[in-house]
Amino acid sequence: MRLSRRDLRHVFTRLLFVQATLHRKGMQNVGVLHALDAAAPRLTRHPESVLARHTDHFNTNPNAAPIVVGGVLRIEEDGTQAALAALPRFKQAACSALAAMGDVLVVGGLKPLALTLAVVSAIYSFFAGLVAIVVLYNAALLGGRAWGLRFGYERGWGVVEAFTGPRVQRVVMLARSLAALAGGVLVGVIARRSFSEGTDHLAIAAAATAGAWLAMKRGVNVGRIAIVLFPLVIVIAMLVK
Repeated sequence: MRLSRRDLRHVFTRLLFVQATLHRKGMQNVGVLHALDAAAPRLTRHPESVLARHTDHFNTNPNAAPIVVGGVLRIEEDGTQAALAALPRFKQAACSALAAMGDVLVVGGLKPLALTLAVVSAIYSFFAGLVAIVVLYNAALLGGRAWGLRFGYERGWGVVEAFTGPRVQRVVMLARSLAALAGGVLVGVIARRSFSEGTDHLAIAAAATAGAWLAMKRGVNVGRIAIVLFPLVIVIAMLVK
């Protein structure tokens, strides 16, 4: 039986909490089971058999998890013995391909870009800009997850091929370039604003930039650096008013 849009909405809603029961042994598998449970009764008269096939380890970027789950639903819906037997291989391949891509696009691209725009808005005391960025950032994540579930459900096994081709590499490079551009813009804005207020403020900005660069050289996550620097930039903005 084909899943309806309502069924997919129920699965999507549960996938918003895919990390609520994150644990070391199975990682996100309990969250995935909870999401699959919303559709399992529509797939077969024995929904417990569907759930029993997905108690194994599951781990990928949480924003990419709906794509994998959508593919799983399509394979379960098709129901052939060969397809069901290959489900563990499908999940492993899809999770691996999407984990790296999701980390680069969200953690390495979208998040730094949003944080940069938020910091610039804070420097210029543009409160409406801060609110807009928060709304748009979350809308992008939710919209991406909803699209991912539908895409995975439509493609099934094709998910793996779709996210391992050259187009994906171009998207990844674009995300990295945008993140680098955002960092450059942020440094430029802070330097310009600090320089206009005197050498003391410029020294603070230079010290913060140097500290962030050293932290990255030591392997500290870029997203964490941006979050730590956010309150510092607000302080600088208050000082240069």
